[in-house]
Amino acid sequence: MVSRRITENGDDAADTVAAAGRRAGTRARRAGADAGAAIERGSAAGAARMRRAARRTADAYDATTDEFEERVDSLEATIRRNPIAAAGAALLVGVVLGRFVL
Repeated sequence: MVSRRITENGDDAADTVAAAGRRAGTRARRAGADAGAAIERGSAAGAARMRRAARRTADAYDATTDEFEERVDSLEATIRRNPIAAAGAALLVGVVLGRFVL
């Protein structure tokens, strides 16, 4: 009789532990699914931000390139209008660089 009671108590304890394990497993799977969904949402948002940043960067690059080309064209026009002054400025820059840098 004592042995039967011990066996029943052992079975009850095993059932309780098994039920707790099942609940823990269910909660862990749910938490994993929630974490996976959060990661997917975060990566989608990050990808959208990266696309916006890439567009802004491309726009800034295009604007900078256009501005640079305009300035080069303006410089070329100035040199064509004043070739002697341009040659004098180039000579002065060469002398300064040769004297202080090289």
